[in-house]
Amino acid sequence: MYKITKLDNGLTIASQKIPKASSVSLGVWIKVGGRYENAAISGVSHFLEHMVFKGTKKRTYQQIKEAVEGVGGMLNAFTSEEFTCYYVKILAKHLNLSIDVLLDMVLMPLFDPAELKKEKQVIFEEIKMYEDLPHHVCYEKFAEIFWPQHPLGRNLAGNFRSLKKINRRELSAYRDKYYILPNMLVTACGNVRHAELVKLVSGNLRNKKQGKKTKAGFEYEPADRLVLSKRLVFTRRKIEQSRLCLGFGAFNRFDERRDALTLLHIALGANMSSRLFNEIREKRGLAYDISTSVRRFNDCGVFLIQAGIRTGKTAEALRLVKKELMLAAAGKITDAEIDRAKEYYIGQLMMGLEDTSENMIWGSERILTRGCAEDPKKIIARIRKVSRTQLKDTAKEIFNGKQPVLSVIGPIPDKEQLEIRKITRGFF
Repeated sequence: MYKITKLDNGLTIASQKIPKASSVSLGVWIKVGGRYENAAISGVSHFLEHMVFKGTKKRTYQQIKEAVEGVGGMLNAFTSEEFTCYYVKILAKHLNLSIDVLLDMVLMPLFDPAELKKEKQVIFEEIKMYEDLPHHVCYEKFAEIFWPQHPLGRNLAGNFRSLKKINRRELSAYRDKYYILPNMLVTACGNVRHAELVKLVSGNLRNKKQGKKTKAGFEYEPADRLVLSKRLVFTRRKIEQSRLCLGFGAFNRFDERRDALTLLHIALGANMSSRLFNEIREKRGLAYDISTSVRRFNDCGVFLIQAGIRTGKTAEALRLVKKELMLAAAGKITDAEIDRAKEYYIGQLMMGLEDTSENMIWGSERILTRGCAEDPKKIIARIRKVSRTQLKDTAKEIFNGKQPVLSVIGPIPDKEQLEIRKITRGFF
């Protein structure tokens, strides 16, 4: 179980000891991400994440990387819709070094104008890279109409127009607003003692700019009651296969039905034993990859089906997808399938928690959203209690009760578009 300490300055520190581990995964989390941005500064959270690596008063960008990698460690970061995380995986004996580096980066970035200008070009290339990936474009088009005129419907990296306008002043103002200790969490998982972690973090905070003691947590635009005016988008592109992204409104991260939804996702498309994989790839050879996923946010969620389909077979594959979803809503997922889904979930959970990095990310997200990390034994007990009726009711609620959004990209002739529209009419 994670031990949690909240300092007088508002910073939360958490740790999970894994005695046999030789490493420690350390994360500095900020409770802010893409959905806190307005359109004018779209991409600022991600841009800020990049700039934090570009140097402090104490270290150049090269010294930041060499400090960690020079002792065999790994340094990285990511920006999501609701969080930003900077993390290190390193041998336990270098814990103090990693704390010093991460807190120095996060609390004391320089935002050198020359580096800022150069890093914009790097992110422009990152955006171009994503535009070359059909599966990414397919989801991006889906998100735009699933969350219309909303931050969740925009690319986390922003766009050329918004990034060109973001200057050093705006970047600093955004950082000063959100990168404050009451809005931050430091988490360590591995060969670490909690008392030592608290002492080291507290010591490294001395002489660092810590931000004002303002209330942690900031409002964002709700996304659970958006009105959709469009539900189907085609993007023509000369590629070797078609991509589809079909999504249904689902439950937020706190909903009591989340366990049933997880098992539904596993049974339908999480692995090679799933229904969609068997029906569309194994039996008919229509796709190389087809899968489902669940995305959960604080106030909403989405159930996704994504696939790369053989050219000219998108309508046929979509018809089969629709059939499987309707069977699930009719309660046709068997007890044996549900049992396999439960064992798969439990196995993936327990194996994931053996890795210090996965454990740190798993625990941190729960501490940030729930105030504590759940006991895995309690989660497993909940999963085992999910009934076939609950799975049926969940599938019925999502697939029969919520209108989906469909994005398709590829060489899609008009005739196939008409056929897809006919198939989806029953959904929409």
